[in-house]
Amino acid sequence: MSSVTIQVGRTRVSHVSDGVARGPRKYWFTGVDPAEWMPAVGVSEPDAPFTVTFGGFVVTGDGHVTVVDAGYGHRAHEVPGLADAGGMPAAMAALGIEPEDVDQVVMTHLHSDHCGWLTKDDEGTLTFPNATVLINEREVAYWTSDEVDAIAFNRGVAGEVRPRLRAVQDAGRLHTFDGELRLSDAMTVLPTHGHTPGHVSVLVADGDEAAILAGDVLHHPAHVDHPCWLPSVEYEPSESTRSRQRLAALAADRKAKILAPHFPLPTIVNVDRAPDGHVRSTLNHDVEDAT
Repeated sequence: MSSVTIQVGRTRVSHVSDGVARGPRKYWFTGVDPAEWMPAVGVSEPDAPFTVTFGGFVVTGDGHVTVVDAGYGHRAHEVPGLADAGGMPAAMAALGIEPEDVDQVVMTHLHSDHCGWLTKDDEGTLTFPNATVLINEREVAYWTSDEVDAIAFNRGVAGEVRPRLRAVQDAGRLHTFDGELRLSDAMTVLPTHGHTPGHVSVLVADGDEAAILAGDVLHHPAHVDHPCWLPSVEYEPSESTRSRQRLAALAADRKAKILAPHFPLPTIVNVDRAPDGHVRSTLNHDVEDAT
């Protein structure tokens, strides 16, 4: 399965894959007793393999063609164990969308598995030549600073991120912002910092329907109900927890669907409030428009 599409009012949101991997993901629940998190995610041992999608989203129907996150990119085939590596452009083409059609690209953050297709080759040729690339100013400042060297994981990622970011800057296609950013009548970028310094998510709202593209605020659907179960790679864990709580509350109040790039296709989290006011979530794997 290379893509799944849902309808949000008149707007279409397509989750497109750039590759799928299977492997243990116990680091998503750092510091939590396995006896607590394993039943919640449906596994019986800490090293049980998870199916993880790498890719992003395409939003259409609001007057724009917007990509939200851009997978591993043209070097995806170098990632060990990644099946269907680098398939995002083909998945978009199957939806009738060519790279030249895209006029907005939103980066939830700049980890290399999210910004890969900003460029399509080692020479820095832009994959989406007509698109404005929107990135939170804190995110850009961090990945272009010396501070990144203080964290070993990010120090390694920076070597892949900086050439792509530089190519976008040199082409005059970068737009930075802070706080909320309205992209159209149906789309708003929301600050959800913590996983990285300038992480953002995207709210798609059309009429009474809404969906949230959560980026890496959520790696697993269980994180909606357990906001304190954090991956080991969080830049600012306490802020990550607050971002999750705010996002879940927003989803509950809007009765919004939550989608995230690492969820297996098709996976949608439906969120509302219980009679006592608590946020509650249910999983939906039954999506009609899947290819």
